[in-house]
Amino acid sequence: MRRVLVVAALVVVVALAGCSGLLDVGGIEEPESNRPDPSEDVLGWEDGYWWNDSVAVTASDGLSKGELEVVTARMMARVERIRGHEFTEDVQVRVLSREEYRSGGSDDPQGTPTEEQLWEATFVVGEDAGVAAAFDELYGSAVQGYYTNGRIVVIGSGSDLGISRATLVHELEHALQDQQLTLRVDGRTRDATLAGRGIVEGDANYVEYRYEQRCANGTYDCVDVPESEGGGAPPAYNRGLFASTFVPYAEGSTFVAALHDRGGWDAVDAAFDAQPESTEQVIHPDAYPDERPDDVVVDDRSNAAWNRVGSPQVVGEATAYAMFWYNGQIPNEHYASNDDPLSRFTYDHPITAGWGGDELVAYEHDGAYGYVWKTTWDSDADAREFADAYRELLGSKDATVRGDGVFVVRDGAFADAFRVVRRGDTVLVVNAPTVDALDGVHEPRRQGFARAGTDSLFGGPLEARV
Repeated sequence: MRRVLVVAALVVVVALAGCSGLLDVGGIEEPESNRPDPSEDVLGWEDGYWWNDSVAVTASDGLSKGELEVVTARMMARVERIRGHEFTEDVQVRVLSREEYRSGGSDDPQGTPTEEQLWEATFVVGEDAGVAAAFDELYGSAVQGYYTNGRIVVIGSGSDLGISRATLVHELEHALQDQQLTLRVDGRTRDATLAGRGIVEGDANYVEYRYEQRCANGTYDCVDVPESEGGGAPPAYNRGLFASTFVPYAEGSTFVAALHDRGGWDAVDAAFDAQPESTEQVIHPDAYPDERPDDVVVDDRSNAAWNRVGSPQVVGEATAYAMFWYNGQIPNEHYASNDDPLSRFTYDHPITAGWGGDELVAYEHDGAYGYVWKTTWDSDADAREFADAYRELLGSKDATVRGDGVFVVRDGAFADAFRVVRRGDTVLVVNAPTVDALDGVHEPRRQGFARAGTDSLFGGPLEARV
């Protein structure tokens, strides 16, 4: 038994992945538990409340601080019963206003050179905006709550008072993970980090889903109040960044459900120790754990003027999907086309489903930047489909064709020179500020290459050299 400590409850919040009933904060006296306490702490009982206890709460009149503690204690008992693990430590709950949360943003709008080049390569954040500022805007608008160091923080805005039940269940599962499993994510690249978060966030979303199912079918007597009225414009943030960042929530829940179907909660627990290595494995659970990403290496063929900066990154299948969806090569309706009750979003599309591995390396010269992005694919046909879609994306930015796989975007936030070449199952994208600088960033091999005919949407010959 561990007591939940409610520090403050100030404003309405809605769960990041969609959300359900709200708990209002008001002034009703705390009810008594209606069953005897056990002689020792057991699964399904927390702080004086069993998972199936009833509580004397009139939600329409609001909940006092004490009653919020009661409802949360019973919620913890239910999370224990669903998940099969015991809370062993206190959990603090605090609610911040949206304005308070936003005040903690970054002072520097720019990300690292590698981050800036990754999001330029995927046509998500251009040279007219800093990556750090774009993420601050995203998190400041979209995050609904988080757990850290024994404390749950719920974020909201508006004049009504309340806490989203779904958000609180989700974050309580993170507290339980911290106490019984791990919140550590093993990934050394962005894609591997998103994959690791797929098990952490997927587990929390899956527990949230199972909890809400029990509320809906009457297994649980749940506290509900009408949702507060919405209205106004949707939050302003970069939807491409959101789509990439959201994959642990959207696909993680179906990934965890697949693991649970294979081997119950033991299989889910085991994945916290042997985390997925790529978003490909999260999007396609059958690829976990055996289909590991290719070990792709970009050979350094820059001249003396251009220098590698930062650590290499992996873009990954999920962010490649986000790139094509955000820029219109994948229709809007596809993203929300999933009919699985766990998540309506899908990242499984033919353009990106054949991803095998990739590496992106940033280069710098006299304050200017470029990059080399090398991708491998499951088949030549998959590589061709990706290359064609990438060239189509360049076309949507009004790129002009210079031959030899070279394209120039003259205006806008992504104005640069690009070389896009495919050889077999490998596609190489080289970027530089000018056409003349492309060879300085990455000198192409001139020997032993073969012509690839008209492997281009623009109809010109393409040298198959990487």
